[in-house]
Amino acid sequence: MDILFSPLQIRNKTAANRFTAQAMEGNDADSGGIPSDRTIERYKKLAAGGWGIVVVEAISAVETSLARINGLFINRKNIDGFKKLVDAFRKENKEGLLFFQITHSGGQSGKFSDRTSITQGNEGYRFLSSDEIEKIKESFVEACLLANEAGADGVDFKMCHGYLGGEILRPKNTRQDKWGGSFENRVRFLKEGICEIKARLKDKNFILGSRISFYEGIKGGCGTAAADDITEDLTEMLEILRIMDSLDMDYINVSAGIPAITGAVTRPTEPSKELAYHHLRYAKIAKKMIESEGRKLKVIGSAYSSYKDKAPEMMAEMLSKNYTDFCGFGRQTFADPLLPKKLLSGGKINWCILCSGCSKLMARQINDGCIVYNDYYRELN
Repeated sequence: MDILFSPLQIRNKTAANRFTAQAMEGNDADSGGIPSDRTIERYKKLAAGGWGIVVVEAISAVETSLARINGLFINRKNIDGFKKLVDAFRKENKEGLLFFQITHSGGQSGKFSDRTSITQGNEGYRFLSSDEIEKIKESFVEACLLANEAGADGVDFKMCHGYLGGEILRPKNTRQDKWGGSFENRVRFLKEGICEIKARLKDKNFILGSRISFYEGIKGGCGTAAADDITEDLTEMLEILRIMDSLDMDYINVSAGIPAITGAVTRPTEPSKELAYHHLRYAKIAKKMIESEGRKLKVIGSAYSSYKDKAPEMMAEMLSKNYTDFCGFGRQTFADPLLPKKLLSGGKINWCILCSGCSKLMARQINDGCIVYNDYYRELN
């Protein structure tokens, strides 16, 4: 299994291995969206675990639309808190690549927040004007630049899981302005955002990527051909990869589903664990297209927590067959943040049992973590 621990270059930086700790919302920020001591401690543990890539979860570009009541958001006022997180991570692990995931919760915002909609007629949600979406795009750009200033190695420009970026991409977005309707309009948010970041970014080594739900599992969702279709059609999703590559982006993190609506697709539980094979398939399709067309994007696959103690074997198969470049874990990072280090040294690993305990804590809007192996979160359950 040497391939699991083989280094791989991404832009001008090198990931020490193929393990990716994907964004998992801890809902434990301090007032003002600042990383708390508990937040920082979570990322210190991941740093100590020796993951090749670690993604800091769901950092909102605005403070008014949050999915979690104690969610992170970044602005000029609180950037020192994120610098503190980066510094703590680097002290534990100088080699690990640290990305910030930049987001806007849109229709997935909590009831305590500004619940927005990009299409008319969604009762209980505030319809976003064209100018408001423009301002949100500008906030994404500013947040990405602040991530670079805080010391992150790169960002995940979030376009997945039913949040604003994903809402804009889907065929169901039938807005009549420049942000909806045609495919060209629906990819405008991503294209213009990345172009503006590139134009203003002084650090040419900064890594830019995006996590995208290849198939959401809803009518007119990402991975369908039209607003009234439910069947899978990946034509648009593959075209998005071509656009990302043309924008000189560095990676695609392939995901699926909408956790709040089609959660079994996004994070399969024990009864539905076979759904994780769809994630493998999507990553393979993406990688095959990228390779066949001579493109540079790296592929991060998802849902490897679903395989529990068989995950290393599945990683080895996917990597050795060149079906993916990196393998992403979400829930497993809560169960055992030291996974790569323990696997390398032969230590006893706490494998995620797919109980959804962490997801239930998240839904209740309290601190989120593993209820099986961590006493603090077990008592919250």
